[in-house]
Amino acid sequence: MNKLGYLGPTGTFTEIAAKKYQQEVREYVPYSDIKSLLEAVLEEDIDQAIVPVENSLEGAVTLTLDLLVELDLKINNEIIIAIEHSLLAKEQVKLEQIKHVISHRQALAQCRKFLEENLVDYQIHIANSTAEAVKKLKNLNGCWAAIGNQQAANYYDLQILANQIQDNQENWTRFIVLDTNGNTKSNQDKTSIVCSPQKKDHPGALYDILHEFAIRGINLTRIESRPARKLLGDYIFFIDFEGHYQEPEIKEALEILAVKTSWCTLLGSYPRSTVIDEYSDQLGVEE
Repeated sequence: MNKLGYLGPTGTFTEIAAKKYQQEVREYVPYSDIKSLLEAVLEEDIDQAIVPVENSLEGAVTLTLDLLVELDLKINNEIIIAIEHSLLAKEQVKLEQIKHVISHRQALAQCRKFLEENLVDYQIHIANSTAEAVKKLKNLNGCWAAIGNQQAANYYDLQILANQIQDNQENWTRFIVLDTNGNTKSNQDKTSIVCSPQKKDHPGALYDILHEFAIRGINLTRIESRPARKLLGDYIFFIDFEGHYQEPEIKEALEILAVKTSWCTLLGSYPRSTVIDEYSDQLGVEE
């Protein structure tokens, strides 16, 4: 692979995830927003794109989910990283001197307790990404700070006022790698689909879908609902489960869902990340 696009600018958590992706990459290409990043894959400007899809504290990245329905792309892989936030500024100042804090909406939410306990009479400001917020500090005065990661401080020659300021230390973000080809079968796969129940609503519509997995012993790892953007109360469902779509039980389940649903789209089968499993093992935590 040659070019991997990521949500930029330089210094985002998405860039960190991109560089943890264990593939040969000749060039990392930043994009300012998720939609233009994914469209670049379809236009063949880049070979693959990596985007955030869910956070353990804040939930789904809804724009990513919506674009998975809209664009003809396949999930090729997933990367999960721990999210550790830092408070950054142009120069070393006391926390009480900070009157403005800028960052991505989720980062601000994840550090709310720290900000309330350590800052006085401050205002928050929204940026498209943590790295964009950090980059903007160069043109702001000393009473401004940004929430970002330590690597961003190095990129933009900033001072770290505090590390690990996230309210919950168990903070993980899952990223997915997208392309137009999908992936081949590995030893430990996960599959993602998106589907819509039959147009004629009836009690147990979702159960009818999930039942096909249960009777075949297919382990679901995630289910997420999103408005179908049609009638009020009309939803589509994103479902992740263990296994590869070519396995007989899964193939059979998907064939039945094609009949039982209004539509069902395979988003991809790909190697399952074991980062959380390994972390739990280190702590001696049973799933």
